[in-house]
Amino acid sequence: MKKANVLNYVFIIGLVILILNDHLLKEVFGNWLTGKLSDFAGLLILPMFIQYLFSVKTKNAVITTVLFFVFWKSPYSQFLIDGCNSIGSFSINRVVDYTDFLAFAILPLSIFVLNNAEKFEVNFRHNFSRKFATYALVFVATIAFTATSMDDDDSFVDYTPIYSLWSCCNEEPIDAEVGLGRVYIPTVFTPNFNGANDFFQISTDSNIEKIDTFLVIDSFFSGDTVFSRVDITEIIPANGFNGVVADTIASARYYYEIVVTSTDDVQEKFVGHVCCIPCTSPINVIPIPMPDSLGNCAFPMQFDVNTGYDPSIDPEEEIDCFQ
Repeated sequence: MKKANVLNYVFIIGLVILILNDHLLKEVFGNWLTGKLSDFAGLLILPMFIQYLFSVKTKNAVITTVLFFVFWKSPYSQFLIDGCNSIGSFSINRVVDYTDFLAFAILPLSIFVLNNAEKFEVNFRHNFSRKFATYALVFVATIAFTATSMDDDDSFVDYTPIYSLWSCCNEEPIDAEVGLGRVYIPTVFTPNFNGANDFFQISTDSNIEKIDTFLVIDSFFSGDTVFSRVDITEIIPANGFNGVVADTIASARYYYEIVVTSTDDVQEKFVGHVCCIPCTSPINVIPIPMPDSLGNCAFPMQFDVNTGYDPSIDPEEEIDCFQ
């Protein structure tokens, strides 16, 4: 029965997991497991959702799910995302991370449930109650799928008071090995056009093949994606973020999501915060206090290709705009 595709215990459990993970577990725990859990839950229930909406066979519902997921998680969907974001009142986003395809392992369970939907069906005495529950589930599922695509942006809106804007300098920079390669991600950059640290960039050795995804999100004010690049093979400062948002460079604290691949095919995702200190006058339309632990800031230039992050390297930067 068509309604049994969504009005079943597996669909309901998968939908609850998807909603809880996107709106609670990711925020509380924010680890690799919660990052993948939504993909598993979404792929579990999406074929059931598609079959209910379009009355297609199980095979076609699963094929449509696979094709859509592969397209959505690939760089080829960027034009669609950019188009939607240019006309919509909200922002959607996704991270190109091919390890998300591990979630395809849940599809056999989805197929089994679709082929045996009546066994998992939620029974109602009255036909009206059954219809109401079905339409309610479809409505909630539609919102949940949409909210998942918006989650990468909106979940990082940070209403932290202004005095903690510069907490980046209290955080450790990323200095990690990825396969045979090394990756360094600084905590601050200073786009003041002096030729030093003007870009928020990733520094690597020659064993990093490419940057799969480079996202910068305004986590302090709007939650919008302000910089988005995929498949960067020339890892140079000019391919990084120059701090320009709406033709303006402002002091701000940004959230980033970066996925890189090494020459030996090891892929890893990094997330964190970076602060933009333009040192222009006025630095912002509102007074900005001096950053906490200014001397601990990790600049883009403080990278040694052999040893990684080296705080003893002169960043060639004089931050005197707070004096």
